[in-house]
Amino acid sequence: MTVTVATKKAVIERDGGFCLLVLPGCTGEAQTTDHRANRGSGGSPTLDDPRNLIAACTLCNGKKADGHAIVLADLEERGLYIRKAATNQKTLLRAIETPVEYLDGDRFYLVSATERRHISEGRP
Repeated sequence: MTVTVATKKAVIERDGGFCLLVLPGCTGEAQTTDHRANRGSGGSPTLDDPRNLIAACTLCNGKKADGHAIVLADLEERGLYIRKAATNQKTLLRAIETPVEYLDGDRFYLVSATERRHISEGRP
């Protein structure tokens, strides 16, 4: 499975059109999506699931890949970076179970490319 243009557009819309990573120099406007758990070189298409994708600007998308431990720890705390598990399926499950903190501080579970659920409503 590859992330299609339609899926990217849906995820960006789901996330309000804003970059959620907000790293130094962020443009604010999302033009692409970012894998919360990175696929890496030749990684599994399992991680292309929309519940593992967030809206991002191209600058932050590139900076996250080169992020040092402090940056990654902050992103992990906000649910924007997911550490790899033993298998790609377990990594995806970890992403599904980890809510994302949005710019206003509210946290949501990502349900699909178009839907999110507030943590007060419980897990999907």
